[in-house]
Amino acid sequence: MIIEISEADIRHYASVTKDEAAIHLEAAAARKAGFEAPIAHGMYIMGLAQSLYMKEHRSHWIQSMNMRFEKPCVQGMAVCFRYNAWNHNQIQVTVMSDHGEIIAKGSFNVVEGIADT
Repeated sequence: MIIEISEADIRHYASVTKDEAAIHLEAAAARKAGFEAPIAHGMYIMGLAQSLYMKEHRSHWIQSMNMRFEKPCVQGMAVCFRYNAWNHNQIQVTVMSDHGEIIAKGSFNVVEGIADT
């Protein structure tokens, strides 16, 4: 699934979580830190990865997750979330830019059999 990470998305997440660090909200601060534009919060990207997976797999429950970021996810970037099953309870997730660059990699441990709601 491909999602564009908008300024509004980043601002909303910052407001809800109270993580209003300048690199997420101000272009000048992001550039000063070496980024081309404000960057999305890592936890926002992790949360999206979980939410998108759960939307498609309603009978699964995520027990744990790990993710390693390789590049920042900058405002305006379109990212693709890809999921691959390792076995019946481990799911690999890769977050890639629309140019094919890997933004983050990780995995979920899931439990199957949770009733559809």
